[in-house]
Amino acid sequence: MLGGVQRWRFRQAGRGPGILRIDEGRVAYMGPLTGGTADLDAVRRLRLDRRGRPAHWLLETGDEVLAIPVTAEGAEALFDAFVALPGLKRGRMIELLNGDARDVVTVWTRPARLTVV
Repeated sequence: MLGGVQRWRFRQAGRGPGILRIDEGRVAYMGPLTGGTADLDAVRRLRLDRRGRPAHWLLETGDEVLAIPVTAEGAEALFDAFVALPGLKRGRMIELLNGDARDVVTVWTRPARLTVV
């Protein structure tokens, strides 16, 4: 039940620009001015930019950043994609999304991989 409530709180009102699709771990956003793709396995950091309206998810994969409006058509599918990221705290993500802060906040950073020598 908690997951259903969190999913409901994740969904944002309104119809924002662009269309989002997720297929086999690849996020694709097609907007009127920007767009692109990001493989979830390649995402190193997830941030939320609340400075503009609508706010945008920022999926960072090394040198590239895919910006997705939180109100884009299909953006509710990001909830399931994001909760699959290792170590992501769902409650914190929802709080940041629904908070009043007007800045860029880091929601999640990929844990460092340990290598055995």
